[in-house]
Amino acid sequence: MSRRVIDLFAGLGGFSSGAKLAGMTPMWAGNHWGLACAYYKANHPGTIVVQQDLQQADWREIPAFDICLASPACQGHSRARGKEKPHHDALRSTAWAVVACAEYHQPKALVVENVVEFLAWALYPSWRDALNRLGYAVSPHVIDAADHGVPQHRERVFIVCTRSSAPIRLRLPKCDHVAVDKCIEWDAHAWTPINKPGRSPATLARIAAGRGNASAAALLRRSTARAQA
Repeated sequence: MSRRVIDLFAGLGGFSSGAKLAGMTPMWAGNHWGLACAYYKANHPGTIVVQQDLQQADWREIPAFDICLASPACQGHSRARGKEKPHHDALRSTAWAVVACAEYHQPKALVVENVVEFLAWALYPSWRDALNRLGYAVSPHVIDAADHGVPQHRERVFIVCTRSSAPIRLRLPKCDHVAVDKCIEWDAHAWTPINKPGRSPATLARIAAGRGNASAAALLRRSTARAQA
């Protein structure tokens, strides 16, 4: 029997697509942004999609399910956010909706995805403890998309929460890395030169760092440090 899953902060439905590939059935999804909900519905026409602030959700209205997938807001955690701003705390607090959902429904498992900096959140120990108190063993996995067939280094944390006596540690086989030039249709677009007037020095430094230029990588680190100061 296919496992029934729900998708919180579902976006366009990438997490649900992965669930389908794993033989599961996405039955309900929620997101606050109408446009995202519209695209989710186009990608998963058989799933109930609700536009809602999930921090205000009435969890009684969601039918029973087996596994909860969730991608709470990452902008307040990501290093790309720059200087700390008042709304970042509100974004970080979206993770508590996962705890509220788990408290009411007590699913067999939850999988929560976010940027790696989520683990450094000041309230992460309290968030993890709340799930522990609800009976879940919490197991973070830092995964690089490049290790699984995606032509991009993109690290994310996937926090696997299960009703088990000890945290479950997944041993995921790694694929050979795929170069991005194997995926780009080089002749299908009008490309612009990298070095052109007005191009940001930080952008040029990132490109050079990606090409393996050590001095450019050092410049990028200094530029990032200044931007975050």
